[in-house]
Amino acid sequence: MENISSIFNRIFVSAGIEKPVRNYKTFVRWPDVVGDKIASVTEFLRFSNGKVFVKVKNDSWRNELVFYKQEIIDKINRDIGSKEVNEIVLL
Repeated sequence: MENISSIFNRIFVSAGIEKPVRNYKTFVRWPDVVGDKIASVTEFLRFSNGKVFVKVKNDSWRNELVFYKQEIIDKINRDIGSKEVNEIVLL
């Protein structure tokens, strides 16, 4: 028996909206993927052309998050089930 996630994914693909749905999922799941601490000092702005744009609370946090970029990219890609994200832009 096919699970509900597979059914929805097939519907999204056939409707040609798989990528926008995945982009939206990245936005909605940001706090769960990065955790409460990072979510509290960041704001997910948009996801475009493989780049996630994130507003950071201050320069200190921006500098700290530079070291976690690849880890966050890997977590997002695992969460959405695709290698869509290849860069995080910290603003």
